Amino acid sequence: MEFRHRFSDRSQMMTPSPIRKLVPLMREPGMISFGGGYPNASTFAFSTVDIAFKSGITYTIDHQLIDLACQYGPTDGHPFLLPGLQKWHVAKDGWMPQRNQIQVLNGSQEGLHIMAYLFLNHDDWVAVSEPAYPGALGAFRAFTKNFLSFPIDGDGSITTELERRLTKHRSTGLPMPKFIYEVPSGHNPGGVRLSLERRHHLLSISHRFDIPILEDDPYQLVQLEESTVLPTLQRLDTKGQVIRLDSFSKIFAPGLRLGYATGPSEVIQMFNLYKQGTNLHVSSMIQVILAGFLEKHEPDDFFRLIRANCRIYRSNRDVMIDSARRFLPESVHFNVPVEGMFLWIELPIEIDAELMLDRFGMEYKVLMVPGSAFSTCGGLKHCMRLSFSMVTHAEITEGMKRLGAMIQKMKS
Repeated sequence: MEFRHRFSDRSQMMTPSPIRKLVPLMREPGMISFGGGYPNASTFAFSTVDIAFKSGITYTIDHQLIDLACQYGPTDGHPFLLPGLQKWHVAKDGWMPQRNQIQVLNGSQEGLHIMAYLFLNHDDWVAVSEPAYPGALGAFRAFTKNFLSFPIDGDGSITTELERRLTKHRSTGLPMPKFIYEVPSGHNPGGVRLSLERRHHLLSISHRFDIPILEDDPYQLVQLEESTVLPTLQRLDTKGQVIRLDSFSKIFAPGLRLGYATGPSEVIQMFNLYKQGTNLHVSSMIQVILAGFLEKHEPDDFFRLIRANCRIYRSNRDVMIDSARRFLPESVHFNVPVEGMFLWIELPIEIDAELMLDRFGMEYKVLMVPGSAFSTCGGLKHCMRLSFSMVTHAEITEGMKRLGAMIQKMKS
């Protein structure tokens, strides 16, 4: 796929930073640099950082490494981290990004904003599910107001409906969406995953209509069942039409704000240019911490840690599903999530979840996110998202009991 003509007007104006271009050259053996305005390493406040991982393995950042961790670094990613990311990506996805196909990010949320900045003019369209992740809608709405939405069910995005709506959209003469936004695993907020059959169909739609896919997959490894992780859209793609966002927030530590984008080198280079003009690069110290973890733990070690953590989420989900069946009216509908951290609830159509929260949330001391927050057009008012990730079993049971009482009060 050719991307140059797809980029937004504003992104066409981006040019490489003349100083950033020097950064890789500064580490060449024997190089004497009068270029970048780097602080002298002797002025840095840190001498040693000791890190103890829960696995019992320790990692010390000192000597030359502490100087590099405290210093400016390359925009695409720290040289100590990138090989570890490549190894991790191929271990979990079976697809090896080359160095010019990977960009380290301040969390995958930054990737959503960059994608919107690079592709969307004011009158452009984006294809998104309904419901959709509010963080993505917020990023996209900063640049466009036009959304072509399609529904989800227990098997994820209903791709036949997306195909139908794209066909209708094209027949009206409207411009086709700049990209299709898809959360294939543990859909936020739907809590469902895109079936393998629909993954293949979505790619065929992308190829047929010549529309790239933005695959946002932070919940890929947050598995709530002992099932096989499905192949990513990126791995299944044969024509280079998928830009993928990965995150360490749900499997490592969200406070580190670490994610990365992979995809066609032409697009990743534009990600790089964007960061050159905004924040230069992700914190070197944070990247070195992750690099140390990946160096000290083989991918299989990381997988075991993630699976152990997922048992917490699975247990919480089971309690929430049991409590929902016990305390919520039979008129309430939901799918049992197999991935992710969320339960998507559909109330009777006459109940406004936001109004219910405003009226009774403080009285009953229970919170959820109203469905309208996940809508492109202010719909889904009778829906809501519940998260089971951080609450105790007792809190889940009591909270669902209170929620059932709130719903009954709204019905009366």
